[in-house]
Amino acid sequence: MKIINFDKEQYPFDKLVSALYKYNLDTLNDDLDHSHGAVGMDTDSIWHKIFYDKLRSGWPEFIEMYQSFIQNVIGPMFVEEDKIIYQKTPSLRVNQPGGKAIYTPHCDGDELHKHPSGEVNIIMPLTKMFDTNGVYIESIPGLADYKSRSMQFGEFIMFYGNKLRHNNKSNITGVTRCSFDFRVIPPINYDDSYKLESASIGRKFILGDYYAEIGINKGK
Repeated sequence: MKIINFDKEQYPFDKLVSALYKYNLDTLNDDLDHSHGAVGMDTDSIWHKIFYDKLRSGWPEFIEMYQSFIQNVIGPMFVEEDKIIYQKTPSLRVNQPGGKAIYTPHCDGDELHKHPSGEVNIIMPLTKMFDTNGVYIESIPGLADYKSRSMQFGEFIMFYGNKLRHNNKSNITGVTRCSFDFRVIPPINYDDSYKLESASIGRKFILGDYYAEIGINKGK
């Protein structure tokens, strides 16, 4: 699973998100017990509330940057496509000391999470991601050889999270990991008749709800 670099000066997501809080992202800690939980509780913290409230109220600087990132960085990796379908807003993960950013080991296409099979996952750390504050991903579906990759802001990975299981361990690093994850679908794999909804917020996996579409800038 290759780590891919991008221009963090052109896409300063870390600074935009950090500006929402009074603290550095790697020090966010509400001192609550986040060692246990379930699907739907993964985004149940004050840090998530601040982030998603800002998105819901209108945050053009962030949305424009995110769309540009999809159009100019992620999209061109799909060389046969002229457009790309993407998760309308990224998911924020906050892995605080002693807790987990995701409670349930899973693959996105399982019966609990219900994502369509055409998706490709992207994980982008906003802070240093290392050891037990990272994301553990198997290399082949069912192999269970989970490995956490060390990354920092300015890097991301792509993987087939629909079938590759991934999870978090209890974060004993003493450092909070903040990250984005989001999903994209090449149009050839998109199914507009897909009926299932997301487990956490009940959104339909279709354009106009969970997804949006944008043209790819191939630099021609």
